[in-house]
Amino acid sequence: MFRDMLNLLTKTGKKDLITSSVFFALYGLSSVAMIVIVFSALFQIFAGTDLKNLYVHFIAIGLFVVFKGICNMVADLKKHGAGFDIVQQIRERMILKLKKFSLGFYTNERIGEINTVLRKDVDNMSLVVGHMWPRMFGDFMVSIIVFVWLTYIDFKLAFIMAASVPIAIAFLVKTIKASKKVENRNNVALLDMVSLFVGYIRGITVLKSFSNNTSLDEDLKSKTEKFGETSKTASKYKARQLCVFSFLLDAGYLILLASGSLFVVNGEIGVLNFIIFAIVSREFYKPFSLMEQYYMYYISAADSYGRLGKILHADEIPDKIDGAIPKQNNITFENIGFSYAKDEFKIENLNFDIGEKTMVALVGESGSGKTTITNLLLRFYDVQQGKITLGGVDIRDIPYDELLNRISVVMQNVQLFDNTIEENIRVGKKHATREEIVEAAKKARIHDFIMTLPKGYDTNIGENGCTLSGGQRQRISIARAFLKDAPILILDEMTSNVDPVNESLIQEAIADLAKNRTMIVVAHHLKTIQNADQILTLRKGCLLERGKHKELLGKNGYYAKLWQT
Repeated sequence: MFRDMLNLLTKTGKKDLITSSVFFALYGLSSVAMIVIVFSALFQIFAGTDLKNLYVHFIAIGLFVVFKGICNMVADLKKHGAGFDIVQQIRERMILKLKKFSLGFYTNERIGEINTVLRKDVDNMSLVVGHMWPRMFGDFMVSIIVFVWLTYIDFKLAFIMAASVPIAIAFLVKTIKASKKVENRNNVALLDMVSLFVGYIRGITVLKSFSNNTSLDEDLKSKTEKFGETSKTASKYKARQLCVFSFLLDAGYLILLASGSLFVVNGEIGVLNFIIFAIVSREFYKPFSLMEQYYMYYISAADSYGRLGKILHADEIPDKIDGAIPKQNNITFENIGFSYAKDEFKIENLNFDIGEKTMVALVGESGSGKTTITNLLLRFYDVQQGKITLGGVDIRDIPYDELLNRISVVMQNVQLFDNTIEENIRVGKKHATREEIVEAAKKARIHDFIMTLPKGYDTNIGENGCTLSGGQRQRISIARAFLKDAPILILDEMTSNVDPVNESLIQEAIADLAKNRTMIVVAHHLKTIQNADQILTLRKGCLLERGKHKELLGKNGYYAKLWQT
């Protein structure tokens, strides 16, 4: 974990971490030097030295005070730099990774876990790298230097001073494994609670409508109580563990004082050197006595990094960056086999062709595989058998960005972002100009409405476009598709839940958008796809019928039954 976290830092972040650690070490050594100077001055005063001989000590102390202040300032600035660096690197990598996973990665439980990772776990990494590591490394540098210096003063007393440290550390290491199990149970309880909270908040409108059903409330209460219990258990275990650890270190210091006193009485060490040992040895023990804090950070960080690793190192959709670029946009599904994990639904031996610049409609009851087919084409999932080709090239051999750039998607459930209308349309083309966005909005029949708003295209539409109607949101998503101008269009019929005025505007916009494009329509209302070049009738993952509208009606089969219904 330690090496992986270091590798996450950029060169600047690593430089900030090293600089901060060194300056924290200099800060600690300055304190040691000041203590030695003060006691040296006191012994000279007791010896009856002249005041003039003490000026050097006073000047030295003043210089060290200034030097300490400078070291503290530099160390503090650089530690925050290292902390910010790892947070930025983790979040950037996570964002890039999240786009490369299949949709199967995003279960309800996983979404709750991702929320925890992005908030709690990334902040834990910042605390470790930006706050714990610099001080810990600095303290250990000071401890090593102090030990070498005290060994030079008196080897036997230095050895006695250090004797209890290995014993205390051995105890801590021995109990780490058990502590991890306790902490893991606590974090599992936390994830369960957070996941349920996410579902609770998302379904708050339903819960308020059916307020007499308290089963979810009871479940949430149960998981909250369980998290409270596991938290108490983890805290008690840590408290017992760290109390024993601290006792072992304090026992070592007590033996040091007792042994040093005997050495002074026997004349084996001077009083000044013994006092220096008694006081400065605290700097030697400091990083070890703080190991309870470092250990708590470690347990928390290790668990957080475990969840981060599930995302940062999870399998992603394979991408051939230097793959083939198709010259045409005809699509072939060849002997396709696919099933979801833990699901009875499956597609077997699915075969069909979609000619370039033709319109194909996918019809069938819910769960027939219509959306699955579009997801497979987009590689939100990869087929488990057979292949899908675009322009004769297996889509798995096409660079993923190239594949997605060729396909526009207009879905029934529009996803908008808490931003301006302009930025929501710009999702279709990252570097689009205002003129291009306006032109796309005009084609989508949404420009006139936008111009009635006080801030026009700069109007913020709230979370998921909450300030807009369903039809307005749909037309913004269509504007994205116009802006992207991809040769393939996937259309999940979206007019079922809009008013007649918006439906008319949407149909006009879609008619323009479909021109000279390969079009795949997931059809819910069969009247809208009567002119399709090809209609594929699906049921439970199987292709039952294919043909034009009149041909399928003439067969008096499943499609005719759907039409009559």
